[in-house]
Amino acid sequence: MSFFEQMSGKALPKAEEAEVKIDLSGMEKPDALQKLDTIVKYCKKTSAASLYVSFDPARAGGGETLFQPVVRYFKVEKFNGYISHAVPLMTAEKGGIFVVFKL
Repeated sequence: MSFFEQMSGKALPKAEEAEVKIDLSGMEKPDALQKLDTIVKYCKKTSAASLYVSFDPARAGGGETLFQPVVRYFKVEKFNGYISHAVPLMTAEKGGIFVVFKL
């Protein structure tokens, strides 16, 4: 059981279960956020129920990850009423966020 599963007290969603998946690994912040915005617009247009966004995990001496910029993006989307909830899915190999849209 992962740290996040222990903290939430329930099983977390699996990345494979997301209707739409996007990998931002290796991308710079501006390009990653532009790609994310494009895919979220696509999800809204197609009424996708869920999205999994993956990115490079935190590494010692690796600098800032995309976690904070991606979460800030979804915070605005939640404020605007498009997102039901978002859950971080972190492993040693990948960082990620599982997002569930309001339909």
